[in-house]
Amino acid sequence: MATTNYSLITPTVGADLNTWGGDLNSNTEKLDDLLGGDQPITGIDINSGSIDGTPVGANSASTGAFTTVSASGGITGNLTGNVTGTVTGNVAGNALTATSAGKWTTARTISLTGTITGSTSMDGSGNVSIATSGGLTNAQVANIVYPAGCLYETTSTENPATTFGVGTWSLFGQGRVTVCIDTGQTEFNVNGETGGAKTHTLTEAEMPSHNHTLTAMALTSNSVNRTGGGQLSVSSTITTSTAGSDVAHNNLQPYIVVYRWKRVS
Repeated sequence: MATTNYSLITPTVGADLNTWGGDLNSNTEKLDDLLGGDQPITGIDINSGSIDGTPVGANSASTGAFTTVSASGGITGNLTGNVTGTVTGNVAGNALTATSAGKWTTARTISLTGTITGSTSMDGSGNVSIATSGGLTNAQVANIVYPAGCLYETTSTENPATTFGVGTWSLFGQGRVTVCIDTGQTEFNVNGETGGAKTHTLTEAEMPSHNHTLTAMALTSNSVNRTGGGQLSVSSTITTSTAGSDVAHNNLQPYIVVYRWKRVS
């Protein structure tokens, strides 16, 4: 008869010495295998004590290099190597990419919803990519940002109808700067109103107030008869020589040239 767990032979009562000796030798070999680690030991419950100075038991933390771990409850610490089996519960910390033999039990689907959509399945064995669809086209962006009547400035020579693929555009305000509307000033109180000039010739009213000093003596070709002393006054109109060229002056502010487009439709 053999024992249930490790198949040790129970010597038969009344058997001869050779039978007993054979059974004892067989049992000794099996015990040697168990203690030497050649055969796994099962069914042993250690609730106290220590192994190589490390406390073990139901209420003590156990550390070491284990090839097989079976536990219920929490396991705290670092794990080096592969995990084979089922993990029930949460795993916190960092882990390398799962191998094909250690994928998630159930793959999960990652989905994008909204304007941009897409999905992919992930089982933890590696990185994944999501093929997307939807989103806004250039034309849709242009319709949102630049509806009809809006201005678009650029240094590119390309017509915005080509850039955005939508709309009719025309150059706007060529050779002019823009000014924000101001209802309190008659020059700027109407949308689309124009004014100003690149050059300007000063009028007399625009010239600074000034005077000219003239010292002159009037001459007469007729003789003058007078009696008594005192000053002799002669009335005369005198015109000074002209100065200046009457050329209009530059009236431009500092500027930089770009392309300004208006969306017509």
